[in-house]
Amino acid sequence: MEIIGYCVLLAGLVAVVLATLTLRSLRARLAELAADADEVADRVHALPPDLVDYLGEGDRLVLTAELLNPVELAAEKTWVAKPMSAITPNLLRELVYKQAVTQVDKQLSQLNIEADVQVHRGR
Repeated sequence: MEIIGYCVLLAGLVAVVLATLTLRSLRARLAELAADADEVADRVHALPPDLVDYLGEGDRLVLTAELLNPVELAAEKTWVAKPMSAITPNLLRELVYKQAVTQVDKQLSQLNIEADVQVHRGR
């Protein structure tokens, strides 16, 4: 009876080891496939997933704008922007984009243009 218990325990340990090795192999394959998918998306100039979710697969036309000088724009408003850009550039960029969205939305509404102004992350 004791031998059967040891055999079952050994079989369980072998199953755990095999499952762990299989899981590692699948994770490595998943990483390879994700890298391949990113490479193909770059080659065909695919939209980032958040834009695909927003736009869908239809024939919508979208106007985009990329701020090329967010640090300079922020520096015009406050003296803290330059030092802040060295410490937290992403936070500063997000703040500038939020302000730009507010201003663009306000100006479009003054012109009676109905628009949905949003910020999307590119690749």
